[in-house]
Amino acid sequence: MEIELLTAQNPWWEDNDAIKKDDKVKKVLETGEKIQFKLTEGNQVLIGPRQLGKTTALKYDIYKKIIKRGIDPHSIMYYSFDTVRNFEVVSDVLNSFITNSSKKFVYLDEVSFVEGWQRAVKQFLDSEKSSGVTLYVTGSSSINLKKELMPGRKIRFLEFLPLSFRDFLLSFGSIRLKQFLENNKADNFKNAMEYAKSAITHSEEIKKWFEMYIRTGGYPDAIFDYIKNGKISDDLYDVHWNAFVSDISKDKKSAEIATAIIYGIVESYSSKINLSNIARMQGIKSHVTVREYLESFEDLFVSKGVFPVAGRRYVFRKERKIYFNDPFLYGMFAKKTNQVDKNSESKIVEGILFNHLYRFVNAGKTIAEPKTSIGFYSGKKEVDFVVGSFGFEVKWQNEVNIVDFPKVDIKNRILLSKKTLAYEETTNTQILPLPLFLSVL
Repeated sequence: MEIELLTAQNPWWEDNDAIKKDDKVKKVLETGEKIQFKLTEGNQVLIGPRQLGKTTALKYDIYKKIIKRGIDPHSIMYYSFDTVRNFEVVSDVLNSFITNSSKKFVYLDEVSFVEGWQRAVKQFLDSEKSSGVTLYVTGSSSINLKKELMPGRKIRFLEFLPLSFRDFLLSFGSIRLKQFLENNKADNFKNAMEYAKSAITHSEEIKKWFEMYIRTGGYPDAIFDYIKNGKISDDLYDVHWNAFVSDISKDKKSAEIATAIIYGIVESYSSKINLSNIARMQGIKSHVTVREYLESFEDLFVSKGVFPVAGRRYVFRKERKIYFNDPFLYGMFAKKTNQVDKNSESKIVEGILFNHLYRFVNAGKTIAEPKTSIGFYSGKKEVDFVVGSFGFEVKWQNEVNIVDFPKVDIKNRILLSKKTLAYEETTNTQILPLPLFLSVL
């Protein structure tokens, strides 16, 4: 490989302070380090959406190691594979920097679209040279991960996701609110309800931030754009749309078909979707094509499907619901498909709840581990989401009461409102303001 390409990406080898001049690091410092991009210890592969901040997380970690911890900058290497497609380059980069087993930190960025990259990393981990190395790898797609998750190697495959509402509050909330949240973190739905009730003394601040979160979601660039300008710019939407189209193309799929399916999802958001209907209405050859694209969307962290529950079993052949993985994505896709709806807030909020429930019940799991599914009751009486013995219904309106929860046979009923707090013992129904509930998950 060309040494100039390697040294150009690691200017701190010549000047310790060069990391302070990196555009990603400068942006973190300019925004007061509000979002603490924290990496866990040990070898890890971080897979998550494009334009979310994975590169920033790596660069900020390098900054902390060099500037705050005083680690030798010559023991730190960063390399971006954004335009690389040959897995042999991965081996070349590793072998050119690591010549012995001394302690080093290696950051391989945007490597997931390099076909066979796992092979190069696996070979390295099996070598003696890896013993003193901590390896950080990032990518934007889990598509190629299905081929090789490196069983038996000391490396974890983790999801790098948008900020949850709780993390959003811990980044931007008042000191008083942060102190409350740090002392009230739920580990099950039972104590989540209790902690949510305790959050009532912070309800005005939590409500204010949730109104913003509905628009920005957990994408840092959208959050800071909104804080600065009171809205999200068209240019930022363009950046994220172009990243989506680029990833679809890298997956060897049609941007036109992907756009048509996105249109169908937005049009039917929070309602059941029939894949054959989407295919017919959008002029797509077959419902099988629609299903394949939805699977790609999941691999690219764009959306996720929710299936109906019959008894205690999920019914995968029936109509499903599709939710985008973050409210910012709904706003971006609605704008790009000319379906901006001023009355869409209740639908967006339902999607926010789904994503938080899914992340809560799967917290701490690696990409390889089986996930706990979220379902919904479908029929004469519908319940938005079902997780085990818990049912969750969202009524995003000012006045909510017990009768707003459908009469279904479910043990623990949680009705989530805008601002109502109440409990009805005979039906075991708890009414909670949704923002308070999300703040403690």
